Amino acid sequence: MRVRARVRGIYSTALSKLLNDHGIELVDVTPQIAERIGVDPRRGLPADVTIKSDEDDSSQVLVLGFPQAVEKITEVLVDNIPDLIIYKPKIGLYSCFKSRIVGINNNVCLAQTPVGNALLVDEKNCLPGRELPVTVVKVPIKSGDRLVVSSKVRVVGKYAILGRGSGVSFSSFIRSKERISKLLEISADLIKEGYSIRWRSNADEADINHIISELPDLKKKFKEVENLLKTSEPLKIVYEGEYMNILELTYRSKMYLDEVRSSVTSTTPYHHMLRTLNKEENVVDLLDIIAKEVDSKKLVEWLRRWIANKILDRKEIFLQHKRVFKKNINIGHMQPIEAVLTPGVLIKLRRNIKSKGLYDGLNVSKDVGDYAITVVWEGEWHLKHEYFAKSGISKGIYFNINTPPEILPNGTIRYVDLEVDLVKPAGLGCRLIDSEGFRKLIAEQAVTQEILENVIKEIETLISTYCSLTK
Repeated sequence: MRVRARVRGIYSTALSKLLNDHGIELVDVTPQIAERIGVDPRRGLPADVTIKSDEDDSSQVLVLGFPQAVEKITEVLVDNIPDLIIYKPKIGLYSCFKSRIVGINNNVCLAQTPVGNALLVDEKNCLPGRELPVTVVKVPIKSGDRLVVSSKVRVVGKYAILGRGSGVSFSSFIRSKERISKLLEISADLIKEGYSIRWRSNADEADINHIISELPDLKKKFKEVENLLKTSEPLKIVYEGEYMNILELTYRSKMYLDEVRSSVTSTTPYHHMLRTLNKEENVVDLLDIIAKEVDSKKLVEWLRRWIANKILDRKEIFLQHKRVFKKNINIGHMQPIEAVLTPGVLIKLRRNIKSKGLYDGLNVSKDVGDYAITVVWEGEWHLKHEYFAKSGISKGIYFNINTPPEILPNGTIRYVDLEVDLVKPAGLGCRLIDSEGFRKLIAEQAVTQEILENVIKEIETLISTYCSLTK
């Protein structure tokens, strides 16, 4: 199966190299990347799938396009990049089915879908129980996002999205006045036939004859979908539209992509980790130049020392506790008390306890004046939180199992929580808690076999090191 892919964003050099090495045809390649990896730019050829870093979360990569192409690209990336977290929305963008209106709730119209209720737009008559054809126009990719469907049915081609109506719109990437004028000319006959059209970025530099030749097939597909929707059962998907997979790049993912990138251009250690910090962009460019002249082991040592010193300079450190199916948590009010090289960076943080209650998981008393010492170790699959009474006596240890943390010079420590923890109250044995969440990650295929094996190994190591008694 031939797959054409467009790659954009902060991981574009490494991902382009990786995909090209595995037989993926790159199109619309930037001149810089084409020169680096030695491929033809193939401008004007349509992409079956676009791979790009998420603008809102630079540790995530979006894979968006036709279903088979998205699955092929995802397979290549998951098979090669370590410790990826995979999130696949349960329904495709632009998928079509017959829905049933639920009614108005909190001033919005809700409708049924195969995966739960969704916000219905472009429909004035929100009559409960009424059936109507819909198209998915937004899939949730983050906690708190809502699934959105439209009563305006659409189908997707390589160059255009076709629906009923009389409007013409353009991708923001189509900027040439000459191209826009030509596409408007092509659109005229479609509008006369009662169609609306949105021109996609693939139409920006493509051969006009290729664009025109796709339109009859797109109209035929649209009529087929319309007919299927008239006779289909409610909530049965009759058209898949596009898939969008979200891949979370963790510490080891970025380290691997550093190695891939370094095979085609000078690349500093921690390149992609630092690239996720917008304020460090110029620093990374300089480090990439230095990496060409300096021994890599020496540069790693310097960078680790720099990161450790930057952490110690901070008055407050934040843990970016990322979760796959839940809202992320930012944990603050942590003061750095130690940063050493072991050889990776090891950070110790202190947090003063200012309220009474119980420590989650440990089920021991939490008192004003207590304090917690958190140990963060680069490369390790856990964070260690130990809680102490004001007198200095330990009350217990809480091991959070997570992907190896990224210790960032801006005072953020980022990791993905893996929804299973190990606790050891003082004087007692250890026990696992919250494992239901980890089982869900496995069931939803959000974690790879490699991550599963590393988690099991980490838990076994912690038990043998810290637990004299289990219960």
